[in-house]
Amino acid sequence: MNLLFPDTPDEELEDKNSAVKDCDGADTIGEPAEHQAAEALPSEIVKTNASVQLAKKLQPSKEVAGLLFIGDPHLEARVPGFRCDNYPEVVLNKLRWCLNYAKSNNLQPFLLGDVFQLPQDNPNWLLAEIIDCIDEPLPAIYGNHDVRENFLKSNDSINVLFRSGHLKRIEETSVWVATVAGRRVIVGGSDWGNRLPKSLEANGNNPDLVVWMTHHDILIPGYEEGGRIRPKAIPGIDVIINGHIHRRLTTVVKENTHWFTPGNISRRSRSDASREHRPSVLVLRPPVANLSLADVRSASDDTADESRTDRLRLDLQNGQQWLAEWITVPHKPFEEVFHQQVQGDDQTTPGGSGFIADLKELTARRTETGAGLMSYLQSHLQNYDEPVAAEVRRLAEEVINGQTAK
Repeated sequence: MNLLFPDTPDEELEDKNSAVKDCDGADTIGEPAEHQAAEALPSEIVKTNASVQLAKKLQPSKEVAGLLFIGDPHLEARVPGFRCDNYPEVVLNKLRWCLNYAKSNNLQPFLLGDVFQLPQDNPNWLLAEIIDCIDEPLPAIYGNHDVRENFLKSNDSINVLFRSGHLKRIEETSVWVATVAGRRVIVGGSDWGNRLPKSLEANGNNPDLVVWMTHHDILIPGYEEGGRIRPKAIPGIDVIINGHIHRRLTTVVKENTHWFTPGNISRRSRSDASREHRPSVLVLRPPVANLSLADVRSASDDTADESRTDRLRLDLQNGQQWLAEWITVPHKPFEEVFHQQVQGDDQTTPGGSGFIADLKELTARRTETGAGLMSYLQSHLQNYDEPVAAEVRRLAEEVINGQTAK
C-alpha cells in the first residue's frame, strides 16, 4: 500500500508519542489475520485483503440521507480539569444526542476517535452506558487517547467495544460502503499511528463520494503549533475529516481533496479556545430535490473570522456537489461548566498576588483530575532548579494517578 508520509523525517517521528507506525505492524483486535477476515460483518462494512480498494460485490442493506461525524467524545468517569458540572453524565448525554439526531434524520453516524479519555481501566458502568447508547454497529476509528501505546492492544477499553460488535473499526482494509440519497459512497479511515493512504483505487465501482477519517496532527491554519502532516491532494479521496483537534478549523482544499477539522463535542479545558468553541457535529449530504447550492459558500472559500458559515459547498471532481453542515450539539455557556478563574495582579514574584491567587484556587478547586495542582505547579516550578521541579512533578503525578509515578 502506498502511503502519504508526513513532512517530518522518520527519525524525528520516532522521538514523539505520536510517532506514525506502519499499519501492517499494528495489533488490530488481537486475533490472527485469517480469523479477522472470516469475521461476520454487516453488509455496510467490507474487508478487503488488498490495499485500499472497494470490494466488487457489496450489497448495502439500507440507504441513508447523509453522513454524520462525531469528534472526540473523550468519555470519562471523572470530572476533568476545571469543569464544575457532572461531566461523565453530560458527555454521555451529548453522545446520545448525536446518535439520536442521526437516527431521526436518517444519517449514518461515525466516530472520529478518542471515544475515551483514558485507554484502560475505565469502570464497567461507563462501558455499559456506552453500549446502551448504541442501537446498531457504529463505524469508528481509534484515537491516541483510546490506546495505551500507539496501536490497539487487547486490554484497551475501546477494544471491548470493537470485539463486542458495538463499534465497527474502519481502517485501510475495512471500509464502509453504502448508498446515500441514491449516490454510492465509501468511508475509510486511518487510526492514530497509521499513515494516510497515498491514493485509493475504487476497483471499477466509480463511487460518487469517498471520505477518509483520520486522527492525526494535521497542519491546518490555526494549529501550526501542533500540526506535522501537511494537507495534500490524495487521488481517489474527496474528503478527509480529522478528529484529534478540539476546535473547528478552516477547511483546506488541495486540488480535489477537502480537509475538514470539525472539532470535538466536549469542552475539557478552561481555555480561550474552549470558550470560543461551539460543540458541533459535521454532516455531509447531497442537496435535496429542488435545492440549489449556488448561493452556498464554496469550501475553498472557508474562513476563520466572523464571516464563517455553518454551511459549505463541496465541488467534487466528478461534477457533483455536496453540502457540508455543522450541527450544534446542545451545550451550556462556558461560564456554567467551568469554575471561574481566580484573578491576581502579579504572576511573577513568589510572594505576589498572582501566587496567592493561584494558591487560593488550588485550595478552592479540588478537581478530580488534579487540574488545579498541575496548573499551580506549571506556573511556579519555573522558580526552582529543574531536578527539584521534576521530582515535584513526579510526586504530583503519583498522587493524582494513585499509583507509583514513572
